[in-house]
Amino acid sequence: MLIHCVYEKGHGYHENLHAFTDQIERLLVAVLLILFGGSLVTGILNALTWKMALFSILLLLVIRPLAAYASIAFSKFHYKQKLAISFFGIRGMGSIFYLAFAIKETTFDHVPELWAIVAFTILLSVILHGLTATPIMKYLEEEIEANPKKVEDKGKGKNKNNSTA
Repeated sequence: MLIHCVYEKGHGYHENLHAFTDQIERLLVAVLLILFGGSLVTGILNALTWKMALFSILLLLVIRPLAAYASIAFSKFHYKQKLAISFFGIRGMGSIFYLAFAIKETTFDHVPELWAIVAFTILLSVILHGLTATPIMKYLEEEIEANPKKVEDKGKGKNKNNSTA
């Protein structure tokens, strides 16, 4: 079974299928962003208050990055890579599906406010991450290319052979 999976990963059809699924994902995200833009202009943020906006900002800049960093703190990545992964987190569009499912399955008070928080958080994320993704990723690529050994060593923690600090 393992040999079969390894063979399939290197097969050209696997690469084509992977490229196709990437394109489908991009297409669906583009459609979702268009629909999201439509929801913004039709008033999804009308129920937003300053407290909800502050919560979204804290969620995006503090809570989610700390939670994400805690989940990968002991991984082999360089700390700069961990920071980038934590900052960017997972895509926020999934929140739309989670909230829609939850609202369908049970009764909530303040549904417009829930949608406003989710929409505002996604809007902030799209703007903030859209402006910072390219420079941060370019910086990380240059850092790794310039110092591949340094990045690898820092990601593994202390070197057992080097007892001096």
